[in-house]
Amino acid sequence: MKNKIEKLFICMILLALIISFSIQPVSMRGINTNVDDFSDSVSNLSTQDVFWPSNSSEWTEVAPEEQGLDSDKIATMFKYIEIFSYDIHSVIIVRNGYLLAEEYLYNSQLLDTKEYSDQLPPKSYSGPIYHDQASTTKSIMSIMIGIALQKGLLDNLNQTLYEFFGHIWNESTFVDSELKKNITIEQLLTMNSGLIGDWDHDWPPADCINLALEHVPLGYTPGDPGEWVYTDFGPNLLSGIITNVTAGLSTEEFAKDNLFTPLGISEEEYNWPHDSQNISYGGYEFECSPKVQAKLGMLCLNNGTWNGTQIIDNDYIKDATSSQVSTGKGAYGYLFYTNGPYGGYYSIGAGGQNIYVIPEYNITIGFTGANDLDYNSLIVDYIVQFAEDNAPEWDRVPGSKTINEGDSFYYDVNASDTSGVDYSIDDTVNFDITSEGIITNLVSLSAGVYPLEIRAFNPFNNSVTANINVNVISTSSNGIPGFDFNMILIMILCTSAVIIIWRKKYSKNY
Repeated sequence: MKNKIEKLFICMILLALIISFSIQPVSMRGINTNVDDFSDSVSNLSTQDVFWPSNSSEWTEVAPEEQGLDSDKIATMFKYIEIFSYDIHSVIIVRNGYLLAEEYLYNSQLLDTKEYSDQLPPKSYSGPIYHDQASTTKSIMSIMIGIALQKGLLDNLNQTLYEFFGHIWNESTFVDSELKKNITIEQLLTMNSGLIGDWDHDWPPADCINLALEHVPLGYTPGDPGEWVYTDFGPNLLSGIITNVTAGLSTEEFAKDNLFTPLGISEEEYNWPHDSQNISYGGYEFECSPKVQAKLGMLCLNNGTWNGTQIIDNDYIKDATSSQVSTGKGAYGYLFYTNGPYGGYYSIGAGGQNIYVIPEYNITIGFTGANDLDYNSLIVDYIVQFAEDNAPEWDRVPGSKTINEGDSFYYDVNASDTSGVDYSIDDTVNFDITSEGIITNLVSLSAGVYPLEIRAFNPFNNSVTANINVNVISTSSNGIPGFDFNMILIMILCTSAVIIIWRKKYSKNY
């Protein structure tokens, strides 16, 4: 009998051991061990504070590092320009409305002044006196159409030329008259109007509306799918439409009240020549300072708003800066090229008069010059470079946390960076993290250990990580922490061992 009881206790001990060893994997069920790829993570800058310069003279320049860029990289760019003798006249860089660089060059070398100098040759530029923008004027003309929509002066982009110029229409003298009647505003904006690109005429024309309607022929039917011809005549017609709907104001006069003044741009910062009929040239000739370039870029970047005021129709500016047609030069919107660096858009003017808008990083860049450079490499290699030693820093390094099974998990982590911070975690099955760094559980967490990698990163994808464990401990049915099934089995095991020892030593009846 004694042997039978001992064997029974041994069996109980073995059974307890088997169950005890098998219980741990059960408690780890539901734990995600997959690690997300963070390589393409980019911060949303929509909540970043924006500085709105009320006027150009009070636009304070700050160090690039204050907005997360690398001043050494930007300085290296100007050395690069000097070494290769690139004829760039000015560069202006703005991020979140803060002026990071405003530099002027002569003979490819930086000048130590930002003021106009009559000591340099007449065609040099040491502004802020205005600089010819060439065909960047077309993009500004697009902005003016968006303002006319915002003001209710235009109904829609399907309105035709005849609606605006019917009072001067001459069937017998206007070339391709019937087809031209139906050209829409949108076709003029996308260069899909059929108007040809080149025509022998005095430049700039004395009457740009008459030239386009009476003399310039069509190369294809307006609106033909897949057609695109770069032309100055269409933007000039758009300027004429502005004059028509404003009861005779030139586009410059209309822009003064509805664009330049609201943006704090003074009359000394721009000049917009016009023809003998008071039609501002819509395809060329606009002149402005680099700070005007930057402000116009900022306005577009913020979807047509300036310090809370809607200047350009919101839907229009989104369409204007999105791809509408494909061209031999790249994707095209409404007089904007839409295939810029980092998914941005830009204007192009002959000789290097460009404005780049990079919404992903809230950056606007303006160039002037007398060159045929592709500025993309300068932007990617030197300007949009984050300071390597300015990655986010933890306010307090995250540490492991312990909760009871069934409890909610809440952990607030914080990192700091002058350029803005966002957060990611690698376990998105069991946990969620907000843009403010608050981690919570998505599902009820069973007992076990949950490894978690927390990543804080800036808009340039520089990051700092912390690895923690979320320890979830079981509770018994009576709610005593740690008193789980494992403990019951251990107690059984220990009790059984004590009984066996006691019986061997003291029992005489068996």
